[in-house]
Amino acid sequence: MSDKLDSGEFDDTKNFEEFEYSPNFTAVPEVFHSFMEEGPFSKCTMCDGTLLKDGTPYLIHKAFHRGEVIFEYAMCLPCRAKIQEELSAESLERINAYMDQYHIEDRSESLLAEHGTEVAPWISHCLISGKPIEGEDEYHYYAFCDGPDLVFNGLPMALAGGVDEELNELLSKQTRDRLDGFVDEQFGLPPELRKPIKGSPILI
Repeated sequence: MSDKLDSGEFDDTKNFEEFEYSPNFTAVPEVFHSFMEEGPFSKCTMCDGTLLKDGTPYLIHKAFHRGEVIFEYAMCLPCRAKIQEELSAESLERINAYMDQYHIEDRSESLLAEHGTEVAPWISHCLISGKPIEGEDEYHYYAFCDGPDLVFNGLPMALAGGVDEELNELLSKQTRDRLDGFVDEQFGLPPELRKPIKGSPILI
């Protein structure tokens, strides 16, 4: 080993230059910007805490009805933890077990290898049904972010509106009531839009 180091046959700098680094993050794209803020989400919907500083993880959920944003929020992880404390453990276990069958980690590895940090392929089809999102009346986009960056860690993903009932069957009445309450507390939606949103899979 010493001979190689001395002769220059083992050059750390050269090896680092040849190593291909594939980042798993990109600047938050426009599709995950806030409709209300007309730019990146800058504060948590629940606590108004600042989000755009590096090292600040948060979740984004945007819901669409016929191509228009009808519901959106960005939630810091401490606020998410507070909501989870109010939900039934049984519901959380069921949701986790349900999502495990879609092998999200394997999906992430495959998409990163094929498309890198191009967001469009990650949200082009419903994770659960596999149907194209284009043409759906109702659909939802989800992302995990850290400060100004979107992180590819299972998310982003898309869910078509038609998967609502299957997911809702996994939730206890306590959990469904709390999530409905979250919608009522945070958003003043007209009656015709409450049903598709209250039936939507809130990120928990």
